Amino acid sequence: MLTDFSENANRAAKAATKIVKSLNADILLYNNYYNHPTLLAYAGGPCVVDELILRKEESTAKLSQLAIQLRRIIVEISKDGYRPKTDYACGEGPLGKNTAAIIEENNIGLVVVGSSTDSSIEHLLFGSDTMDVIDHASCPVLIIPPRAEMNELKRVTLAISFELSDINAINYLTCLGKQLNFQLEIVHVSLSEKSDDPVNENAIVNHMNVIKSNNVTYLEIRGRDVVKRLTTRCKDNGSAMLALVHHQGGFFSGLFDKSTTAAALDNQHIPLMVIPSEMK
Repeated sequence: MLTDFSENANRAAKAATKIVKSLNADILLYNNYYNHPTLLAYAGGPCVVDELILRKEESTAKLSQLAIQLRRIIVEISKDGYRPKTDYACGEGPLGKNTAAIIEENNIGLVVVGSSTDSSIEHLLFGSDTMDVIDHASCPVLIIPPRAEMNELKRVTLAISFELSDINAINYLTCLGKQLNFQLEIVHVSLSEKSDDPVNENAIVNHMNVIKSNNVTYLEIRGRDVVKRLTTRCKDNGSAMLALVHHQGGFFSGLFDKSTTAAALDNQHIPLMVIPSEMK
């Protein structure tokens, strides 16, 4: 769980803590207290070293306080069975690269981050920090907006565009749905009235048929008003989370470019899960 100690970052951490027990997972809180590019501008003086020490101490103290709050939530939800552990760490340098290293070193299965509270889609998805994390993550990144509650996760919508990498996302969310007991609706979205890629389409549809899960449904949305239809679909079916596949070569391939995604999420008030196409 990444935090900058803002109100919404801490609220997102508390919301996500409510589902950790069902995942049989532990929590690692992380705060980036300094970035090297900022440091280099003032390098060479003792004041910089002192400031680094102060920032690290402040970060550690705040992480400790937040960890205590999360442990109280865990006690409330873990009357019996598995009780998640909560630890914390802080560091300096580029957030994206640090996050990638933490994922690798700690076997992280999910990164949680709070979205902006100013309703700015540019800050939410394309701000330097959040985008840096998404670009470097090898596991899903869950972006939680203000006032979202993860304990109401009864239905999730996954938007796909018939890329073979969609199969990983389908497998991941199918398993997650069994752990968290939510219905998964897979929605193929296309700007064309014709088949995008018959070979990939057949492979993915056949894969969904093999799954044969009662908790998975499938439908298609076609036409130029895809963004509006997808947003409306999430509202109509009561989805508590929207999931998209992220291609690290560019933000989203084909359909899901920056402008389309921004339009789709500008009025979204539900959590967004970004799943890397090359997820390990």
